[in-house]
Amino acid sequence: MHLKSPLTQLNHISRYREVANVMIKHGFGFLFDKVSLRYIFGFWNTKQMREDKANRFTRPQRLRMALEELGPTYVKLGQLLSIRPDLLSAEYIFELEKLQNSVPPFAFSEVLKVIGDSGLEINRDFKSFNEIPIAAASIAQVHEAVLNDGQHVVVKVQRPGIDKLVATDLEILMDLSGLLEKHTAWGEFYHITEVIDELAEAIRSELDFLQEGRNADLFRKNFRYDRSIKVPKIFWQHSSQRVLIMEYVEGIKISNFSALRQANLETKTIAQKLVNALFKQIFEYGFFHADPHPGNLAISTEQELVFYDFGQMGMVDEVLKEKCVDLLISMMRYDVNGVTRALLDIAIGSQSVNREELRQDVARLEQKYYGLPMSQIKLGESLAELLELSVRYQVRVPPELSLMVKMLMTIESLVMQLDPQLSIVDIAEPYGRKVMLKRYSPKNVSSSAIEIALDYGRIFKQFPHDFENILRQMQEGEFSVNLQHKNINRITARLDIMSNRLSVAIIVASIIIGSALILDKSKSGFINQVPLVEIGFITAVILGLFLTYSILKSGKY
Repeated sequence: MHLKSPLTQLNHISRYREVANVMIKHGFGFLFDKVSLRYIFGFWNTKQMREDKANRFTRPQRLRMALEELGPTYVKLGQLLSIRPDLLSAEYIFELEKLQNSVPPFAFSEVLKVIGDSGLEINRDFKSFNEIPIAAASIAQVHEAVLNDGQHVVVKVQRPGIDKLVATDLEILMDLSGLLEKHTAWGEFYHITEVIDELAEAIRSELDFLQEGRNADLFRKNFRYDRSIKVPKIFWQHSSQRVLIMEYVEGIKISNFSALRQANLETKTIAQKLVNALFKQIFEYGFFHADPHPGNLAISTEQELVFYDFGQMGMVDEVLKEKCVDLLISMMRYDVNGVTRALLDIAIGSQSVNREELRQDVARLEQKYYGLPMSQIKLGESLAELLELSVRYQVRVPPELSLMVKMLMTIESLVMQLDPQLSIVDIAEPYGRKVMLKRYSPKNVSSSAIEIALDYGRIFKQFPHDFENILRQMQEGEFSVNLQHKNINRITARLDIMSNRLSVAIIVASIIIGSALILDKSKSGFINQVPLVEIGFITAVILGLFLTYSILKSGKY
């Protein structure tokens, strides 16, 4: 097992066993078998490691149950995976969306300790502090309070010990991801260590409340001229990495449609605000709220759209914006070749994919929406289906695209209930047009031309020197070409299995032939009444059976 160090193994071995036991319990022991971890936990037999096909729960359901049983880090991991349709199919995403983040609140005495460790004192810094939390989750819980100056606030307090538990679990996940990338084809293709590293960074970021505060400030700055958007103010003088104090903004939950109507709030106007805020985040600011579920959105008494919880955010650079616009325009025009080209253009790295088969699948997908009125086209759903195609064809797309698609789907489902007639595609069009105009503006075109000219200038300037180095290396016999053997580990493992099978076959054949020869003899060889031939044969049989048993037990057969 390739752990970071012997000390890491010693410190985390009990947690490794706990993780492995839970995964095996829910039918995922085959993963440990694939990465050759069975020998670490010798009490598991081959039957335990295999998936129970007769299990009454589906594999996605069992994955959700396993993550729930493993605790906060894995619940958060599952929640992050549920917004990544580029990594998982719809069945898994549907199931992981059910992961519940709510847990029993921790004691108020622990709240006092965390607040005290952060340099605050409730009696000194607060006029009042509600001991009963208004919300509790796996990472933190939230209390209502009033500062000495009379400001009504909410206080987000990190759960005690969560940082150490998360650190341990993330080290384990990084170790296991390295083994999966080394021993499985899908782990290598998806660069599973990079994926886990991205998810780990997102989890660490959520543990840093100062980062969440900075996210909120940037989000508020972006919408500073938009009176329809409200972002709670951060009180930096009282906040720390484990305690975040924000302005209390009262509002009606955006999914509480009956309460919105009772308050005489126009749901059609709310839907338009929501969609415009969505596209402004992506196409104007390039910084978006990656988790806009109904619990993080509300309508204030002044009819403002209120955003809460800035732990999960996404960023979009100009290049990805332009590629996304190309994709959307091709989809709106039902341009199958354009959609295929745009999808592959967005993809990360070189893709060895059957373009014609992909194009045919894109055509079938486009046919599903052809001729429908714009108000009936679910943009998020159609983009999610494209991402499912990318998973099927092993086309890797940037995680930011996945986050955007998931955000769009969440907003779309809300809009369908707020205003079923609203066309998200129609609202998206002017934002896309702005991106295209900016791309082809004289200033941008001239800037791009200058960059290209400078790049070619550097290449031509460096070329004589590089060519001279190549010639010198060839003359001195130092010129070499590095070859990369892909999948070499699996090839050697397969050869190991084949050689073991051959060994077993030779042993069995030798025993059969030896038995036949001995039975064919009318007399056995004796020295001082000791049957040497029989003893030698029996010894060989025992050794052969022992070797066969060892090979079978190792699982490499």
